[in-house]
Amino acid sequence: MYKAILNTVFFLFLTCGFVFSQNSDVYILLKAGHFYNSEKNAFLENQEVLIKNDKVVKVGTQLTIPPNTEVLDFGNATIVPGLIDAHSHILMEQKVDEPLAVDAMMVSSEARVLRAVKFAKSYLESGFTTIRDLGNSGQYLDLEVRKAIKNGYITGPRMLASGPIIGSMDGQIDGIPLADFDRISRQEYSMVSGVEEARKAVREHIARGVDVIKILAVGNRLVLSLDEMKAIVETAHSERIPVTAHCDRDWAAQNAIEAGVDGIEHAYGFKKATLEKMASKGIYVVPTYGSTETIRAYYEQQKLPYTEDDLENNAASWKKWIRELKEAGVTIVAGSDAYVNLEMDRGDYAKQTIWGYADAGLSPEDVLQTATVNAAIALGMKDQIGVIRENSLADIVVFEGDMKADIKKSLYNVKMVMKNGVVEWSK
Repeated sequence: MYKAILNTVFFLFLTCGFVFSQNSDVYILLKAGHFYNSEKNAFLENQEVLIKNDKVVKVGTQLTIPPNTEVLDFGNATIVPGLIDAHSHILMEQKVDEPLAVDAMMVSSEARVLRAVKFAKSYLESGFTTIRDLGNSGQYLDLEVRKAIKNGYITGPRMLASGPIIGSMDGQIDGIPLADFDRISRQEYSMVSGVEEARKAVREHIARGVDVIKILAVGNRLVLSLDEMKAIVETAHSERIPVTAHCDRDWAAQNAIEAGVDGIEHAYGFKKATLEKMASKGIYVVPTYGSTETIRAYYEQQKLPYTEDDLENNAASWKKWIRELKEAGVTIVAGSDAYVNLEMDRGDYAKQTIWGYADAGLSPEDVLQTATVNAAIALGMKDQIGVIRENSLADIVVFEGDMKADIKKSLYNVKMVMKNGVVEWSK
């Protein structure tokens, strides 16, 4: 008897589910006075975006819309592809004057994951629909957060993850007792010595499910050898996994470039010849520079006196390097490297990098391109995110006002965030 009832319930469930699936399409039409086309790198006026479920159907003017379409008219606002932060550290936070190892030493894995929940929500509400997390996240804690977001357990942007950073035998840790050095380094990094260990580390990462391999072109003192880097890149590329390299010194970039990495993180003060070599090879750069406002936050948190000239002088080198990247023709990809506690929301902190690019003299179009289509290509998601076009994922942010006229003002005035066709946040 019970079996017959269960069979009947199961049949009704299948039947109702089938009927529901045939009538579950959801259409939304977005309208606004301004629209940023990341592929053309241009602002257009009075565009409409028709969305069906999680995809963009059409972009244009006076679109024909299906019955029962929900129309969202944002007036004089600007429609932009969802922002992308290609260099995040969502499992990390520490004070400005603490050594890099402190967070990993003092905060449990459980607490780091719970804290990441807050950061993920902040990222999404600030307009970031995708982030790429690049290590300093224990042993694959980033993959756990990625899974939680994907399964809907927590709210956050789409997340790509690298797992532990692969580097030489000293990682990036410094300033802690020798007794703790090996334990913390092995918790936070995959330290390798020799080609076979390098290949094995990459295979382990891929088996765990990473989206990208991050290496240390130079660690605290030691460097990966050219042969080790080549082995890492060859092994990763054989499985269609990209490789990006932490490199904050010009001389250390040469092996990474020769090894065939896809990207370079930081790139502080690289020489013109190095940048031109990278441009010729199609290697992108993620310049994790801040802004005058992040410098201000540092001074205030340290309770140090400062003038506006102090802020400008401190930011001068960042601005110079951004202009040099642009002049060399290197593809610039937005990435914040946000992990210091500057007493601002993590998503707002991440946007300070974009603010800094604008301060350096990039046009509003070029600034937005770094955080949309350029980043999407670097992440291996071309035509899926970072664009608003037919069949792209409906990852869209609406900012108040005309972003071309005042990008820095609009950037901090989010009206609506949509990810995969779902309005995740609105004002």
